[in-house]
Amino acid sequence: MLAGATWAATAVAVGTSGLLALVRLTDPTSRRLIELVTLVPLGLPLAVLGALMALGLVAVGRRRRGPMVALVVALALAAGHAAWVAPLYVGGRTSTDAASLVVLTQNWEYGDADSLAAAARDHDVDVLVLLEVSPEHLAQLLATGIGTRLPHSTGLEDAQGMGTVVLSRIPVAGAVPLYDGAESRVVELVDDRLGPVTVVAVHTRPPYTPELWRADHERTFAGLALLRDDISTDIILAGDFNATLAHAPMRHILGLGFDDAADQVNSGLSPTWPTGGHERRLGITVPAFAAIDHVLTSPGLAVSRAATLDIAGTDHKAVLATIFVRG
Repeated sequence: MLAGATWAATAVAVGTSGLLALVRLTDPTSRRLIELVTLVPLGLPLAVLGALMALGLVAVGRRRRGPMVALVVALALAAGHAAWVAPLYVGGRTSTDAASLVVLTQNWEYGDADSLAAAARDHDVDVLVLLEVSPEHLAQLLATGIGTRLPHSTGLEDAQGMGTVVLSRIPVAGAVPLYDGAESRVVELVDDRLGPVTVVAVHTRPPYTPELWRADHERTFAGLALLRDDISTDIILAGDFNATLAHAPMRHILGLGFDDAADQVNSGLSPTWPTGGHERRLGITVPAFAAIDHVLTSPGLAVSRAATLDIAGTDHKAVLATIFVRG
């Protein structure tokens, strides 16, 4: 009976790990499968667990063919999942004394203004990228006096509804939507230490309606591809992408030559949503499990530090990155 229960548990672990590998390798179209992609990092521990249980069955069982097949499949899945997760933990890290730019991005639909202003001050932030900002919420933030530290801005003038706002220590040379009707904004900065830098404040739709999520990501990709071709300045992408590094749209963006900050400094899995008790299921608060907020850099830039921050009252963690020019 124990062997039967172990075999069932092995099948569940290996099968679930296989399903997570499948959704990682493909580009699912249904909402639930798109959401399932956020759990792909669980595929590695599930594959390892399945391999250990299958090995035990091989060692003690008379019928070894089934467990042996399960063991081989589990080991293959473990290798695949490990390859996907490894860059977050191992690889070259960069340290430098070069001039740097500190970027903080926060989905600001909810949150305490004083807490955000304190984080910007404590971490010596140069550029603050805010998504889903309401006029009322923005007014609360400006009332903290954050404009003294970050006097330059874009997005304030058209924040009639939920919008995108960038506050900066560095003068803003220009700002336009990434594409017609986009919440994502292309902001040109000219820093006296780093030279001209382009910051793209990215906000894409959540996958609640898969067709709109996919279409928004396709337009975002097309806009970023044109930007990479049209300008010679270094580019920083920061914001709420509503996709993890395992989602196909994010892999397409990485394919344009951008590198994720967490990858560059091996900061490990850094889920950013949901936080602050905003998501509850069956009366239980859902912990953060989805790394959907990111900072990415073009090849001329590198990241020396990256972290997530808990800002009181928000439903997303903020992402902080210290960025410098390579060479």
